This record gives sequence, C-alpha cells and structure tokens, in this order.
Amino acid sequence: MRVEQPYGKRYEDRDLQQEPKGKVFIACEGRKTEYKYFKGVMEYRNRLSISPFIEVIPIRHDFRTGSNPLQIYTEAKQALQQSDHYFSAIDTLCIIVDRDKHSFQDYQYEELLQKCKEEGFFLAISNPCFELWLLLHYSDLSEYDLETILINKKIGRRTQTELFLMDKLGGSYSKTRLRFSSQFLNRIEAAIENASRYTTSVDSLKNTIGSNVGVLLEFLQGKES
Repeated sequence: MRVEQPYGKRYEDRDLQQEPKGKVFIACEGRKTEYKYFKGVMEYRNRLSISPFIEVIPIRHDFRTGSNPLQIYTEAKQALQQSDHYFSAIDTLCIIVDRDKHSFQDYQYEELLQKCKEEGFFLAISNPCFELWLLLHYSDLSEYDLETILINKKIGRRTQTELFLMDKLGGSYSKTRLRFSSQFLNRIEAAIENASRYTTSVDSLKNTIGSNVGVLLEFLQGKES
C-alpha cells in the first residue's frame, strides 16, 4: 500500500490561526467504493462541517495488496512507518473493512481488533459490508429482515445488501463509479441517525448488524465521541 496526496484542502479560510489537529490516514479493504466515498466527503467538507484542521489522506492498494483485513492493517502500518508525514502523537490511522463472515474469520476479527486497540488505530466496521452504510442513507432498515441482511447471501453477482441498495438507487449501483454528490451527500446526517439505532461498538459489530462509519464522520466533524 502507498500513502497518497490528501483529499481536498486543509484551509479554506486564510485567516485561520489555529494549528491543524492532525491527519487521518484511511486504509480500506475495498479498492474503489470506500475511497470514492471519503473523497466525496472531503470535496464537500465545508457543507458537511468537516473540521478545517483535519486532513484525510488515503493509503491506496498496490498490485500486491490483497483484501484480507489483517493484510490491510499490516501494509497500512508499514506504509506509515515509511512516511515522513505521519506523526503518531497527533495523527490517526483508520482501517475501513467489512465484517464478512465468509472471508473474515472470528479469530482474524479478534486479532485485528486487538492490534488496533494496542496501536490506537480507529477500526471502522460495517456488518455485513460497506453497502450497509450506504443503505443507511436511505433506510433505517425497519423495512427489511435484519437476519437476511446479516447473512448477506450472494444472488448471482450481487449480495443481498447490494440488491437492496440498488433498489433505493433506482436499479443501478457500481462499486467503481460511486455518485457521491447526487446519491449520498444530502443524506449523510440521516445515515448517521439511522446507524445510531444499531450498535456502533467494534466489539459488538463482530456478530451484530450495524456500522460505525458514522462515528468516524462525526470525528471528522470535530464532534465529541
């Protein structure tokens, strides 16, 4: 994995005198969707009240990077150790992964959780997948059978959660061509509110439907956790 340029600009107001609080480096399991989402967040940082003193910097996959969350953790940590722009005292690494029980085993979840706690890294988990967080922009999930979402059976080339999301988006959803501004920008506060109806605890997200991506967004907004 490699550290790239930050999304957006840190300062919109030349008169700001305060020092930046720090940088948030994000390393995602997915190669496209999550990065496009957070790039959109930072492009609309003023509208979303993102703190002007925080930068969000992606750590992107290279051709050798797999999708196992533990590998994402290891490679992201190595990338930061080689970076001249990471200062552990003020900066944060956020690892954004799916709680996919089909490929992310229980012992791997516990190991990743423990490593993140020891290092002080933020672990953003969506159970069963990031599409659940996207679906929360449109629904509080009360219209669905939650066990069906949690199992997230694959139907053809799509998972059940993706199919529910596609229905909300008018029948089309592409992981590689996420339309942040038209589909999600105006619904972020609703997503945070809907997500708060379910667990946001990384310990509970191991086996329970939910997402704590909204907690990360509130951190970027400078809100107290």
